[in-house]
Parts: sequence; structure tokens; C-alpha cells
Amino acid sequence: GKGKYKQKQQQQQQQQAQPPSEPVGGSQQYGDFLQKMQQQQQVAQPAPAPAQAQAEPPKQAQGQQQKGGGGGGKYKQKQQQKQQEQQELEKQLAAQRPPQPPAPAAQSRSTGSPEGSLSPTHGAIQRVEEDLSGMKIDKGSGKSALRQVLIRPGAHGRRGKVTKLEVNYIPLMLEKMVSTAYHYDVDIQPMASRKWQRAAFKRFEVEALAGQPIAFDGNKNAYTAKKLKLDHYKKEVVAREDNRDRKFTITMKEAAVVDLQCLKNYMQAGSGNANLVKPMRAIQCLDVVLRTAYELNPRFVKFRKSIYVVPTKPEDIGANHELWYGLFQSALLGSKPFLNIDVSHKAFPRGGPVLDVVASLNRNSLPTSLAGWLAQQVHDYLKGMEVVYTGPNGVGKTFKYNSLKGPASTQKFKLEDGSESTVAAYFQKQGVRLRFPDLPVMHVGSTIRNIMVPMELCAIPPGQALIKKHPDQCTQMIIRRSATDTVTRKGKIMDIFNQIDYNNSKTIKDFGFGVGNSFEVVDGRIIGPPSVVYRNNVTITPSRGQWRADNASFIQINPQPLRWRILNLDDRTRPAGIQELGQNIFQVSRKHGIQLEPFSMQQTYYEPRDLRNAIREVDSIFEDLKKQRMDFVIVVISGMGDQYSKVKQRAELVIGLLTQCIKGDTVYKKAGDMSTINNIWLKINAKTNGTNHVLKPESKPPLIRKRVMYVGADVTHPSPEQTNIPSVVGVAASYDLEGFRYNCCYRLQNPKDEMIRDLENIIKKQLLQFKTCNGALPDLIMYYRDGVSEGQFSEILTIELNAIQSAVASTSPGAKVAVTFIVVQKRHHARFFPTRGTIDVEGRNQNLPPGTVVDKHITAPNQYQFFLISHQAVQGVAKPTKYCVLYDDVNCDPDELQSATYALCHMFARCNRAVSYPAPTYYAHLAAFRGRVYIKDRRLNMNDLAGEYRKMQIKPEIIDGHPMFFV
Repeated sequence: GKGKYKQKQQQQQQQQAQPPSEPVGGSQQYGDFLQKMQQQQQVAQPAPAPAQAQAEPPKQAQGQQQKGGGGGGKYKQKQQQKQQEQQELEKQLAAQRPPQPPAPAAQSRSTGSPEGSLSPTHGAIQRVEEDLSGMKIDKGSGKSALRQVLIRPGAHGRRGKVTKLEVNYIPLMLEKMVSTAYHYDVDIQPMASRKWQRAAFKRFEVEALAGQPIAFDGNKNAYTAKKLKLDHYKKEVVAREDNRDRKFTITMKEAAVVDLQCLKNYMQAGSGNANLVKPMRAIQCLDVVLRTAYELNPRFVKFRKSIYVVPTKPEDIGANHELWYGLFQSALLGSKPFLNIDVSHKAFPRGGPVLDVVASLNRNSLPTSLAGWLAQQVHDYLKGMEVVYTGPNGVGKTFKYNSLKGPASTQKFKLEDGSESTVAAYFQKQGVRLRFPDLPVMHVGSTIRNIMVPMELCAIPPGQALIKKHPDQCTQMIIRRSATDTVTRKGKIMDIFNQIDYNNSKTIKDFGFGVGNSFEVVDGRIIGPPSVVYRNNVTITPSRGQWRADNASFIQINPQPLRWRILNLDDRTRPAGIQELGQNIFQVSRKHGIQLEPFSMQQTYYEPRDLRNAIREVDSIFEDLKKQRMDFVIVVISGMGDQYSKVKQRAELVIGLLTQCIKGDTVYKKAGDMSTINNIWLKINAKTNGTNHVLKPESKPPLIRKRVMYVGADVTHPSPEQTNIPSVVGVAASYDLEGFRYNCCYRLQNPKDEMIRDLENIIKKQLLQFKTCNGALPDLIMYYRDGVSEGQFSEILTIELNAIQSAVASTSPGAKVAVTFIVVQKRHHARFFPTRGTIDVEGRNQNLPPGTVVDKHITAPNQYQFFLISHQAVQGVAKPTKYCVLYDDVNCDPDELQSATYALCHMFARCNRAVSYPAPTYYAHLAAFRGRVYIKDRRLNMNDLAGEYRKMQIKPEIIDGHPMFFV
């Protein structure tokens, strides 16, 4: 804590001012390191560095170092005179140190040990200049014919141990289904919320349609199993909701006839009708009809594709929210029609008086007035909500909250006679004396009307499902409460499913649909993991999705002596924790043979004088450290605030300094945990151009034994309320022949645009870098594209495959580079559950083991798809990742593609465990996240995103000198 830090500060400074007694930080070893560094540089006989790099820092800069803690901060001020000669030697060596060499030309691929096939020992890559003048941000003006997604029925693997498992898909019975449905377009005027629209349509159904069963989606579409008497209906109805009546005019006219028989035809595609198009209209009709089972049931609250059960005992999860459990449902087609159901969790605002919310946001104390940050917090909480105002007559009315206004005692409004009155005076005349006249009033209802109501007369109705980001506290609690074992999760799903009682729905019966009562049992296969290789051919085979490398060393390290510093920006982190962290980092470096500068508090630790405002000094600190030729800097940051984004923005966009951030909380709790230290080194070794491990050659399927460039691509989007923030593209591509080293690109583009508009320029750069490092273009590009929904498959394939092929053609006309285009889907609700008595389960959560593949029965019958569990779930039920092959030049064997994809899940640099999707996809996420870090707290011109991107170019020392800086 901060208080304890201050109490012991003087004692710690006195202790740290003395040279540490630990051998790892001794001055003798530090001198040995400098001598070794000098010897290696003399052997290398480097060319003279540029004059600017050789020049010593100006006196002013040196003075700033002494004031601001340069080198050793306040500890350096207490250094003994005997260390001055050592410092001079250090400066001389730093000035003599050679610049990082460019990557050598093509390396011949060895057929012997994996170490013989590695890329050059220095991982820096030659700079490939980009012509950013032609950057594409917007959609093109022309339209091209959409490409058809790959049709390949029967693309099923055979390898692995066969196992039975359950999937949360309920069979749908269509034997008695009507062959035709009738689609009607619905128009409800005036426009209103879906709650009002449903209430209005319910009256219309009774008054105009004589109660004939009809499925309405709450917006514009309605379906019937029998053709209505008229093609066109128009009627005025009065709907009642929230103790109010409203008039609506509803017009309904026939729009189309939906062929439901095509549902059966599509599912027979594997036996002859391979080119049948997926019947999306029929599936939409099926989905809407099934939702009628609960649409008007008061026990459920609907939100998007889920319904939530109104709880009898709400679970408090903090921040004035409570946890509700619900059920997701979606109709889909595999070898038969299914209803995919899954438990869902959502934070709902807690119902109750508005004053209770105000008090809870003010440490459970109701203020007499409201302003500043507290007023902003109250507004943010109420934004988007409805509130119930109870007037002097005791009748409650529901209004939409808009904003806070002035205090009731001073806020004026016009009366019907044209005179003005304060809100407090108005209610005084109505016989209501406000208890809190100095609290702000709320502007509610229509934004063009001045309806002002006092807070103390308003309450928040329960059950409001809002499209807002959950508070962080709520998100953490939801994750904790939802992380259950497979048995518990299945029980929750079936409990809500049975409450709905689909088969008793009048509308579902009218269409002839039936819903089963249990999960589908399917065949899965458990494929084996690849083996990974470390230095000296140490080979390890993962078990249960992870492996220990305690006795193994990185297969490749940076051969240069590495200089480093620990910079502390967290005022709660003590020097004792820093010392333990630094000593352990140095200790692990020796295990791997890394020539790391020995740790000492005098030489390595760097602390600003004013820790509370340290982030303001980051630029000057980083400049000092760069002048000293530091290879990397560990930055200890606070877990709160925006220190991380500030550090990365300045280090990577302005200064050109490699950093590794660690939270102060990690230093406090984990500085002595060698597992944590090893994980930190996994990142640092990759960032400093090392290779942690590679796949054993014999573990690679033939598909990836050639020259392969693995590419991951993703687009992250701002939340709905963030209208002034662009979408960020992240693309990562491998540039070595082992699939460990990657470089990345990011781009800015218009919000909510999923297509990567500048992909041609991005891929062209990646191809040139691959060719520079390996002497030739790749034989195959394996393109793993994340974040694409099924409805976007054809568009994404058309735009992005064309971009990839154009990039190949412009890079090397006539070159033949094959492409396999794979969509990676994680936003689905398929879950696997072990069957009773099965022995193929993992851990206390009883998950299916890593390597579990399902590629038939629940996949599209005429497409190339598979589900894969590649990781061991740390908590809760393991979520399989779905892979959809949209295009394939090499006609990949299903077994080989599944094995290759599983192998890539073992190549993520950050951990010694298989991750839930392939490394290139993970790196694409990190690249997009880095782009989002770069734009944090910046005011961007949304009309010139290309210009904004050009202002935020990553320094060559980072993007080229340390291509994996982003891990």
C-alpha cells in the first residue's frame, strides 16, 4: 500500500543504495558482462554507427538524467565514486555497439534437425516501404459478382480416436410440416419501441385476423401457415402498455410465399444435391415461428436471440446490477434440422428508487446536491433506461430517460398558460413538497418536449435489457458465475428449455413443427497433438493441451548481449518487489543462455522522482534509455488508468523503444513465482527476435511441410455508442519457415465495416518480407479470417480473396501461390458434453479433451467445416472453435487441415499450452488491439482515416527491428 511504502521508503533507499549481495547482481559479474559485450563487438568489427548515434548525450540531457533518475533514478544519486569508471565504460560500449543488421538473404532449408532449418539468427527484417497514398478505406464504387463459397460435401476426417459426445442441439421434427408458409410485410405507425409494437400487433391479431395463429418478429415480418383471406389489411388499434393507451395504424400485406420443403432438400445435399443454396428464407421463418413459444410470456424478458427468466431471488453482482440467466436459441441445419440452445447470462440494472442509485454511487450516502463526476456517473447509469414517474395522483407513468437538468429549486419550465415556474414550486402547488429540491430533475419522454420530473418521484423498473457495455465489476462476476462444469451447464440449459414448452405453442402446432426433448449424440474424434522441439533437439509432446519446458531452452535466442532496464511507473510497487523480479528475470535468462546484462538496483532499476505523475515524464525517460542503447525496457504500470496505452504510444510511435509492460499487482504477487517469470521470458525472447520452440518435422502434416505463409486477419469494432471511433484492422503474417515468427500491420477504417479494404497493400508487404527472408514467395498462403458471420461469407470471400490474389500478381507477375481461405468462428453457441460413462473427459469441469474434432452431422452437409477443441479450458465448459473453408486451391485433405490447424494452436509465443484458435488468428487480435491502443484518447478526423493512420506509423526500430513487438 501507498502508506506502507512511504513509511519504509527511507529504510529501503538506504538498503538499496548498497551493492546487492546476491551474486546475480554483483559488480564483478556486471564488469564481466561489459567485457564480454566489448569482446563480441570487436570480433564483429562493425561499421561505424551514424554520427548522431555515436555522439554522447548533450550535457543538458545528462543533467536531466541526474534530476529525473536516469539510469538509477534516486538510487543512482547515492552511488559510490568507485562505480564511475564502470559507468564510463558502459557509455563507451553503448556508443560502439553496432546497429542491428538486416536479415540475410535466403537460407537453405535443412532436412536435418529443426535447429538447422531455422531462419537467420537475427530476427530483424529488411524494411519494405509501403505506398500509403493508395490506401483503401472506403467501399469501392464498383460491384463485382459474388464468389460462391466452396462446395465440398463429404469433407470428413478419419484419423483419431472415435468417441461419442452430446452437443446442445435439439432435433426438430419436420415430418408433419406444412410445405408452404406465407410471408407478410408489417408496417406499424407511428414508430415505437418493440414492446409497443408487439402490444399493438397483438391487438391487431385479435381484431383483424380473428385470432388466426401468426408468427411476428416484433419488427416488420409475419408468417402464417395458411394463406389469409385478404392480401392486404389496414386497421387502427389501441394498445395498452405501462398503464397507458396508444393508437397505432397497422398495415399488413403479402410479401412472398416461402417454400419450406427446401429445408428437407438442403439436408439431403450430401447425397446428390451438392450445389443447393442454403434456404435462408425458410430458416428465418422457422426461427420466428419457434420464438412464438415465449414471446408474450410474462415470465421471460427477450433480448436479441435470447430470453431471460425473471428471477425470484436476483443475484447481486455489484454496480447496481443483478445477474439474470437465460436461454439462447437459433434454428440451423446440419444432417437434420436442429434448435441450438445454450444458457446465457446478462447483467440487468437493479430495479428500485432512483435515489437509491444516487446513494450507491456516492458510497451509500445520499448527497443534497449533484454535480461533477457524480452527476456524470448517475447520467451514464441511467442512459438508455426507462423510469417510472409516480405523480401526485399516485398513478405511475413510464418515460424514457434523456438527461439531467438543473436542481428542482431553480429549474424552470413553461406552464400551459405561458407563465414560468420552477419544478419545486409546481409540485408545491400540487400538494407535494420535495424533500430534495437541490437535486437535479430528469428530462424524460420525448426529447422535443420539456417534461421535467424530480428524482425522488421516480423509480427504475426491473427487467430492462440494455445495449450497453457491462461495468467491469459485473463482467468479472458474470465470468465467475457462468464458469460451471458440463453437468451444471447442461442442467441450466434444460431447466429453462423445459419451462418454455415449445410443443404446446398454438402457432408451432399450426406449422406442423415439433421440437425434441434431448441433446443430439454425435461422433467425435480425438486427434493427437504435435510434438514441439527446443534447443539440442529436446522434444516434448503436450499432454492435456499443455507442456512443461523446465529442462528445455529456447531453440533460438538473440546472440547479442542484451541491455535492459526496469522502469517503475506504479507508486504502489516497492523496490523490494522490483529487486526480486529483476533477479529472477536474470536467473531465467542464464538457463536459456541469453547474454543478459546482470541485474542490480543501481544499474538496472530506473524510477522517476515523482511516481504519481511519472507518466508525464515518459518521453524524456524513454529518450534517455534509447540513447543508452537499451534492447528492452520492462515497465511496471498501475492496473488502473491509461498508463499502458501511453507507454505503447510513446515507445512505439514516437521514440522507437521496445517495452514489456507488467502490472504492479503482478510484481506484488508473482515476482517470486518462477512460472510467471518463465512466461514473461516467452514474450521477451519473441520480442527480441528469438524463437521459443518449433514443431517437430514429423509432427507436421504434408500440407504444411512446404513454404507456407500463415496469415491471420481480424477487424475489431467500437461499441454501438462509440460513434467517433473507427474499426481497426489487424493482420499478422509469418515470415519464417517454421511458423513461429510473425510481423503485423494495422489499419483504420469506417466503423462497423467488416471487410478489410486495404488488404491488397497489406498482403503485398507481407509477401515481400517473406520473400526477403526466405528467398522465394510462399507455395501456400493459409489465410485464417476471424470475426465473419455466415451471412457475410460470399462478400468477404469476393473482396478479400481478390485482394490476396491481386497482391500476389503485383508482387511477382506469373507467380503461383496457392490460397486456402478459412473462416474462424468463435461467436457461436455450440458446446460439447460427454456422454454418460465416457472416460474421455478432462479436469474437474468434465470437458472433452483437447484435440476433439466434430466434422459431420452438425455441420453444413455440402460445405467444408469442422469444430475443434484445441485447448484445455481454464474454467467452465470448453468452447470449440468452428472452421469454415471458403476457398481451397490445394484441395486440402480434411485430416491434414485439421491436424495443421491443431498444430498452429501450439505455436502461440505467450504460453506453453495450446490455445483455443490458431496462432496467426491470435496475433491478428493482438495487432488490432495494438491499433486500438494507438488511437486511445486521440481525436480523430473520421473523414480522413487514411491521413490519421499516416500520423501513427510504428517506428522502424520496432516494426522492422523487433517484428514480434506486439506479443
